[in-house]
Formats: sequence, C-alpha cells, structure tokens
Amino acid sequence: MITFKFIGILAIILFTYKSNAQNGIELGARPLGMGNTNSALVGNWSAFNNPSGLSVVKETTALISVQNQYGIQELSSIGAGAVVPLKLGTASFTVFRFGDDLYHQQNISLSYANEFGIGQLGVRLNYFETAIQDFGSRSVFTVDFGGTVRLSDEFLLGAFIRNVNRAKLSDLEDERLPTILNVGVSYRENDKLILNADVEKDIEYDPRFKLGIEYVFLPKFSFRTGINTAPFVNFFGLGLKTWKVEIDYAIRIDYVLGNTHQLALNYVLSKK
Repeated sequence: MITFKFIGILAIILFTYKSNAQNGIELGARPLGMGNTNSALVGNWSAFNNPSGLSVVKETTALISVQNQYGIQELSSIGAGAVVPLKLGTASFTVFRFGDDLYHQQNISLSYANEFGIGQLGVRLNYFETAIQDFGSRSVFTVDFGGTVRLSDEFLLGAFIRNVNRAKLSDLEDERLPTILNVGVSYRENDKLILNADVEKDIEYDPRFKLGIEYVFLPKFSFRTGINTAPFVNFFGLGLKTWKVEIDYAIRIDYVLGNTHQLALNYVLSKK
C-alpha cells in the first residue's frame, strides 16, 4: 500500500535528483568541503571519485562516511571500503547505500589505478541497484574511467567520466543513469594550501563550475571551503589528521533545499 509518507519522500527524492542530476556517487568529506572539486584531488577518497587518484596511496586504509541531506533521515547515505596498495598499482573495494526501505540505491565498486611516468590511470567497475517498495528493483553494471597528469610540482590536471557505457535502468523513456564528465586542475603552492577548479558536465545538462580551497592552519588541522554553480551552493569543512587516523567533516549549504552534512573517517591499517 502506498502511504502519504512514501509519496512525500519520493517527491523529495525526485526533486533532489532533478536539482542535482549532475552528481554521481561523490563521497568523502574532504572533497565535499572543497566544493566536490575531486577531479585532481588524489588520495583515499578517489575510491569514490576519480579512480586514478588511488595510485598515490601507499598504506592499506579503511574508509567510512555517513551523510544526511536536508535533515531528512530517509535521505541519508553511508559508504565504506578499503584501499590496498599492490605490487603493481593500487586497488579499492567500496560499498554505498542511500535511502531506506521505501526507496534506496546501492552500489558495490572495484577500482584499480597505476602510475605511468608523470601520469596515472584508473578504472572502476560498479554494480548499481535502485529499488522502490512495491515497485521492484533494477540493477546494472557501470564503468568509470579517469586519469591525472602532473604538469609541474605545483599543478595537477585530472579528468574522469562516470558511466562510460551509459547503462540503461529501464526501457521506459530510455531511462539511463547519468553519464558525467569531470575535468579539473589542482594548484599546490606548498604543503599548506591547495586551490582546485573543476568543470562538471552531465551530457544532458548545462555544465557546473566548482571552486575549492584547503588551508592547513595548524600542523594537524585543515579548513576547507568551496562553491558550485547551477545551482549556486556553498561548502565548508574541517579536517584532523594524525599518524593513522584522519577525520573530516563537511557541510553543503543549499539555499533552496537545505543543508547536507557529512562525516568521514580514514584509518591506516598497515603500510606497504
């Protein structure tokens, strides 16, 4: 039986999806605090973003992140995984879930990345499922591909594309998962300051421009901020990094829909 609660939550989900249709599964409070400028932001959270950025990871690391959108429990998500350096390259395994029993999306991913001179390449295979109570579920495989190039000691260029194969969820109106291209540059003046600029383009929507900053104001503490266009939203974040643990918090301020909060944790299990 379809309840009023179900109709209300589904309406919010559909409105949220339409307003943010250019977003794939982007996770990690560090990149979120920087306006999701993750094209050239390398590290552990590349497991959910540009997979080529995994190649710089030299420790076996566990990841977990929880996110709540607009203060609505039914719009919460959780992601977890592990990043493992290999003899040749780096691999990751991640899981992601959004929603509740009425409506949910789930994703399981395997990623691999390796360095080639001044560049890095990465690929990710995803098993994606979406389900609506009393209406059944659909599942598809998608492929993501990315690369990064170090132009100099200060500049890093990155690009990646989600859902290269344009996976189809339904034959009804040719419903497909978004195919999204991200291109960005990261400038690092020193170990304390990072400036990022990204362009994100869903093949069916206008481009979105992103800017992000990270500043290490104390040896273990970072402050982050960023902005996006189409729609205009602000981002802020804080990070604490110790020898084995990294804790990050970020907030996305949407003046139409409300705030999104994310808390993330990295824990180093062992070194390569």
